Amino acid sequence: MSHESLDQDSNTTKEPSKASFSDTASKASKATASFMEKREIYRIVVDGIDCTPDNIVDPDYVTMEETFTHAAFESKPRTRSEIVTKEPKGKSKSAVDMGMKVYATTISLDDIYIDHTSNTEESLTSDQLDLEKAPSAFYLPKSKPIMSYPPEILIVLKETETCFLFELPSFSYEKGTPDGVAVEEENEFYQYITVGKGKNRKMVTEETQTKECVTQTRHTLSVRPQKKNAIAFASMWDMHDTYMRLASVKAEEKPDEMVLYQSAAPTLLRKKKILLDTLIEKKEKNIEQILNTPKFLDAVLLTERVLASLEYSNAQKKFRGLIRIDPLSLDLVYVYTMKPLWTLECDETQNRPITSISFNPKNKNILAAAHGKFTYAEHHTGLICIWCTKNPCKPERIYHFEDPLTSVAFSEKNPNWLACGFANGDVLILDVTSYSIKTIATSKRDTNPCFEPIWTTSWRSIDRDNNFVVTTCQDGRINKFTSTKTHDFICTPLMRISTVEGKMKGLEAPRLCIKEDVPITRYPAALCMKWHPKVGHVYLVGTDEGCIHKCSTHYLNQHMDVFQAHAGPVYSIQFSPFMESLLASCGADNAIRLWMEGIDDVILTMMCPAAVYDIAFCPINSTILISASGNVLSIWDLRRKTHMPCAEYTFPGNIVLTYIKFSPSGDNVFVGDTLGRVHTFHLEDTPIAPFYQKKLLDETIKRAICTRPQLLRQLEKLEKFREKFGQ
Repeated sequence: MSHESLDQDSNTTKEPSKASFSDTASKASKATASFMEKREIYRIVVDGIDCTPDNIVDPDYVTMEETFTHAAFESKPRTRSEIVTKEPKGKSKSAVDMGMKVYATTISLDDIYIDHTSNTEESLTSDQLDLEKAPSAFYLPKSKPIMSYPPEILIVLKETETCFLFELPSFSYEKGTPDGVAVEEENEFYQYITVGKGKNRKMVTEETQTKECVTQTRHTLSVRPQKKNAIAFASMWDMHDTYMRLASVKAEEKPDEMVLYQSAAPTLLRKKKILLDTLIEKKEKNIEQILNTPKFLDAVLLTERVLASLEYSNAQKKFRGLIRIDPLSLDLVYVYTMKPLWTLECDETQNRPITSISFNPKNKNILAAAHGKFTYAEHHTGLICIWCTKNPCKPERIYHFEDPLTSVAFSEKNPNWLACGFANGDVLILDVTSYSIKTIATSKRDTNPCFEPIWTTSWRSIDRDNNFVVTTCQDGRINKFTSTKTHDFICTPLMRISTVEGKMKGLEAPRLCIKEDVPITRYPAALCMKWHPKVGHVYLVGTDEGCIHKCSTHYLNQHMDVFQAHAGPVYSIQFSPFMESLLASCGADNAIRLWMEGIDDVILTMMCPAAVYDIAFCPINSTILISASGNVLSIWDLRRKTHMPCAEYTFPGNIVLTYIKFSPSGDNVFVGDTLGRVHTFHLEDTPIAPFYQKKLLDETIKRAICTRPQLLRQLEKLEKFREKFGQ
């Protein structure tokens, strides 16, 4: 016999008939029923106790056919939906059979997928066709549904037995009886767990806590609104007028119910006669009052700024960095050009020397210029001008004082506070938001022992609350002033610089003449002061003897170190912004000297034509610095040459430059002189700033001291030590 005939025979024997299929099902159901009936006959008795297990089928909840005792004993196969649909309709079927067959054809509602991103009601009318379609505020990717919806769904609902989850019956018993006492205890416990402290108990693990499930159907979806792009514009004047109108609206005052109001009848009141002269006087008074109000002065200030921007539009663009020279242009030459932008001066500041300038730490456009006297024999009153670079024509605040000023400094914690030092030793804090003089704190003679000029003022803070002023004086005192609630300054001495005798490190000074020993105590003047950029408690003080003292707030009676920096008074000390250990000093011996922290010898010396009163490092180029000596402004570039400046600018007239400051952008320079003027320059034609600023400065210093190998070895050892210990 061939393999094909065997396959045919096997296929024919495997297919059963419908009659045999139903017979086997009925036999299995009868066998299961007889098995359960036999189990009910037997009883299990252990030690005289009937331990026969109950029937696993509860007779009160019979939902299946009697032959279907349990799913584990079900042997009758369920009919499929395809078989049911093919059977003829004429045959009669029971309700239970119909329910079972319907159950086979139904699907669960949980399996139905509803795409909530699709909007079936969104449409456009004819009048909205010209609107531009704006992008949706959110986007959800659409995916194909898991299954398609059937054309008809038949659901059979059956009533179930009511289950009581919680019941709290109401009882009433006579008080004093045992039942009444029990009821009172239950009421107190219920009060404790609902209103009392028991309501704070943890109820997450209680059985009555159910998980909240929020569902959403497709019938609760709202229609997506139409969107379109629109443009709105509001100028600064529109916003200013709007906020001014809102500020002028006053809330309605509600009558106080606790106060009794009593007024006369309108018929009993006499009409007031207003004379024409009184009206004119009131108008004149109102105009005078309006001219002195802060709101009017603020409006005039803003108007002056707008008008000044028309005259200085090109200069303002250069100052803001909007106009820059192309660094790749072929005609670019590094000649260090200083182009004047404007000069801050007015009638009140003419011939009044500028002693100090301070820039606001929060708003770099605002600066305070202090006017006093440059020489000892001059007689000038004090003056403080608050300038804004947006209005170079006129100062926005002018404060007059009887005594000449020596120094000013803005506070970093409170930017509107300005610390002022005077030539008579007084110190005060000024609030620059006021147009008139408004003092926050003032020192007095009973608390301030100093009566000589205050040369420097600076702000320091231990924490957020403790903010104090540190000053240096002509008699060598370094004092700390702390403000109090009574607007007084409490003076606390920090240090007093004493005269240094004997041989010192640093600059080699010439031998002094032999003189008689006189028992006298003398203190040098502390002319300049600079806080250490890394160590918060360390500061450097330059004296009129040419020495620089390294002091600390932890040591009140002695300095940490001292070295001879100049042959005359030290006028300024500056730290490099790119190398915190590099220090530059200038003095009356016409010299600028560079010092390295940890090395006693001078690194580099640059000579100027006259006494150098101030120096400044460029914040964007590590090798460029500017000095002011006499009426000459010198620009130095250490990587090009150090024996002479790269560019010099001489100011006409018999003036002396007293102050230099770079703007944070590094492109603008502010210069103050003895005629009360603040010159603003734009620095152009400078080399492109390198990427590794500190590396370039280090190489420049090593190239400058290549002729001193011993100093070069000290510098290399110091660098290795700092790299090892992370300093």
